[in-house]
Amino acid sequence: MTPEEINRTLEQFKIDMVFRYPFYGDILLRLPIRQDDSVGTACTNGRSILWDAHFFKYLTTAQIRYVLMHEVFHVLLCHPSRANGRRPDIWNVAVDIIVNHYVDQISARLTKEPGLIMNRPPSGIFRDTSYNETAENLYAMILEDNRDRAPGSGRLLLRNTYRDPKSLGRNGKVELQEVKIDCDLILGETLSKAEQEELERMIGRLIQDASSHEPGSGGSLPLPRELLTLTRHKPLDWRRILKDFLSEAQSDDTSYVTPERKYLHMDLILPGHGLSEEGELEQAWAFIDSSGSVGQDALRAFLTQLYLIAKDFNCQMNIAYWDTEVTDVYEKLRNEKQVLTAQPTHSGGTDINCVYRYVRDRHLKPLVTLILTDGYFGTPDPMLKKALDPRSTILLLCNDSVNPVYSTVGRVCRLDPS
Repeated sequence: MTPEEINRTLEQFKIDMVFRYPFYGDILLRLPIRQDDSVGTACTNGRSILWDAHFFKYLTTAQIRYVLMHEVFHVLLCHPSRANGRRPDIWNVAVDIIVNHYVDQISARLTKEPGLIMNRPPSGIFRDTSYNETAENLYAMILEDNRDRAPGSGRLLLRNTYRDPKSLGRNGKVELQEVKIDCDLILGETLSKAEQEELERMIGRLIQDASSHEPGSGGSLPLPRELLTLTRHKPLDWRRILKDFLSEAQSDDTSYVTPERKYLHMDLILPGHGLSEEGELEQAWAFIDSSGSVGQDALRAFLTQLYLIAKDFNCQMNIAYWDTEVTDVYEKLRNEKQVLTAQPTHSGGTDINCVYRYVRDRHLKPLVTLILTDGYFGTPDPMLKKALDPRSTILLLCNDSVNPVYSTVGRVCRLDPS
């Protein structure tokens, strides 16, 4: 493959990812990717990706895509700047194992998508490991196995697997093997503090915004949970967002969430009233996942804060519990006892589409909607999802799960942002 053909392959892959999986596509568009025939393979310094034509010309198109995504993950996870004086050879191997595991997870999802299929290149270090394993933990294991080996030999002892030995079964066995290694991180060109902070801001913005497009027909691609811990942005405070929303609605007695229907036949969308005759803010809904993912202490704390906010804004609060169906519904709650005793009586699986279906079938027009869940709720149906406006929906997660589909549901927050 010639350098021109390689460039066309890279550019086409960027375009395909932007349209199908915009989170990764936006990153590919933002990263400088250029040819440098002095690097030997492909590598990154954390701010750009370099590739050697002599290395790429022997790879297939699917293998080039794999290598490119491998380097993208190094940048996303800030691997060059996270080395922090560690042995370069061992650090490079540790992060390569982590990254290849992520790319394998993605390539397994893309096996039926022409233009996006990725295959492992002939060289590389591939080891099974936990999806949530950190590079620092893996580095410590590899360092322990190679304490008697001096740096610079180009070979390391690696385990055949880095999974927990208890998960290997009765016949599973951990063995050490000597492996020749290559490095693809440029650790001498570390990012300045300003560059590192800008990269973290970019990743934070992408997590919140770049995945707000509709996911492709193949569904969303997995994201490393490390991304949340690496960005310095504090999680959005759901209480602040809810208060701001209610404050805006209270100061303006009209709302586009509930438009005046008498003008719709004229193709005019004019704001309707958001207040009841008693001056209360109407149609604030909280849908709470009752599948068991939200603990009792967390639920009570949430309900208490919800009541206090509703009281401050003279707001009617409606609470509904859901798993695969909306099962327990408590409407027009006005005092603390009513809110705190609004408890679930049923628990099952998890399917967020039941929330959309409930809102649609009852013709609800919530002024603001909170959806409390652990984030493992299936794939929203694009047609059903139209029942709720994501601009007035807060998706409240009770853990650190990550998925590009979240920001298509609403504003993504954590139950405890502190």
